[in-house]
Amino acid sequence: MNTARLCRPALAATATLALGFLSPQPASASAASPSVECTGQSVSRYSPPLTYTAQATTITNHGQLGLEASPGLCVATGATVLSAHYDEVINNPSQSCTTLPSTGSGTRVFIWDNGQTSTFSYTSTITVVNGTSASLRTGTITAGRFLGQDAEQVTLFPTLDPVACATTGVATASSQTTLSILP
Repeated sequence: MNTARLCRPALAATATLALGFLSPQPASASAASPSVECTGQSVSRYSPPLTYTAQATTITNHGQLGLEASPGLCVATGATVLSAHYDEVINNPSQSCTTLPSTGSGTRVFIWDNGQTSTFSYTSTITVVNGTSASLRTGTITAGRFLGQDAEQVTLFPTLDPVACATTGVATASSQTTLSILP
């Protein structure tokens, strides 16, 4: 992992609200390494559905980036990718409609439109900007396409329906997300 890149305060500190979602500022492009920035959506399924009572919850995330999403876009420099998707299961021991997801580390595998994969090993933190909560995952591509490059993914948390939280629970929620693979 290139720790010099991770030490740049711009990675986490310059997150800005742009085009309706939180997006980190990408580093300048390098001729040696490609870069990619993709926007899209993530759908989270909660089992059991979220209510105002905290309980152990399995969260299944399915993300679609670029042309797989509607709307979505992938912009690449030095690479040809148009879209990707991922699936991830997270077990949270104490989740409710009013608690933010837990932070920690994990792995996501992005499957690109050309069939290649990128394994993203990350550490997540929760950030609140202008009243909007977001998950910031930072780390490195540890296998596959873009091996060794730093990456970050920002996902905005939706506002959950308070009536559903008080009654039947929230079973699914959609979020906007941005993936940046840095040169």
